[in-house]
Amino acid sequence: MSRIRRGYEDRFRALLRRARARRLEQGVQWLVARARHLSASDGMSPADALAQVYEQLATSKPFQQSASQPVPVLFLCDVGLGGLARWLRAAGYDAAWQPDIADDELLRQAKQAQATVLTTDAMLMERRLLRDRIIPVFWLPPTLGIPEQLALVFREFGLTVRGPRCMSCGGELRRGAKEALRDRIPPRTYRWLDEYFVCSRCDKLFWHGTHWRRIVEELAALKPGGGRGTSAL
Repeated sequence: MSRIRRGYEDRFRALLRRARARRLEQGVQWLVARARHLSASDGMSPADALAQVYEQLATSKPFQQSASQPVPVLFLCDVGLGGLARWLRAAGYDAAWQPDIADDELLRQAKQAQATVLTTDAMLMERRLLRDRIIPVFWLPPTLGIPEQLALVFREFGLTVRGPRCMSCGGELRRGAKEALRDRIPPRTYRWLDEYFVCSRCDKLFWHGTHWRRIVEELAALKPGGGRGTSAL
């Protein structure tokens, strides 16, 4: 629980900085105490209480992210966020993920690529490069599922759904000629589908199959007014 609390403390700190709070650390401790009181009075878990306090604060107007903030060119996801990386790619954003990357290498790559780190590791947030915001970072509660993680990242960075990228590597998808790709397309698919895409980075072939339609329905939930929402894409 201490790691989750530290993670929320960092998120409270970021919100208070955004609102130009004068007494930053005092404000952070007041919010943590508020969550502790909520947990005791309403019988919810400490993690859920911290999440509720954060949500109430983050959705109030003074603390909302500025729409003029530039969207990160690249998200670098830690080892526990492979699923989030794939969904960010489906939503049109370049997201890198390696299943066994060490923390030092993650930070080295993020600094070199000027990427924004996404992590569920509160201990990682204590590294100087992240703590001092030399490398931009966003912490996600480890208790969230992938749809909640995606929605949180969308809200934090003011993202909108774009044209999809390669879900395997994040590369740009380019439309390919059906006849030129004939040898790579399964015969049954070739007979009923005419539109195909090739990743400019890894050369993988994609098309809009039934799997992709399910993904589109989920992504629709991230658009204003939406609900909750590869080879065949």
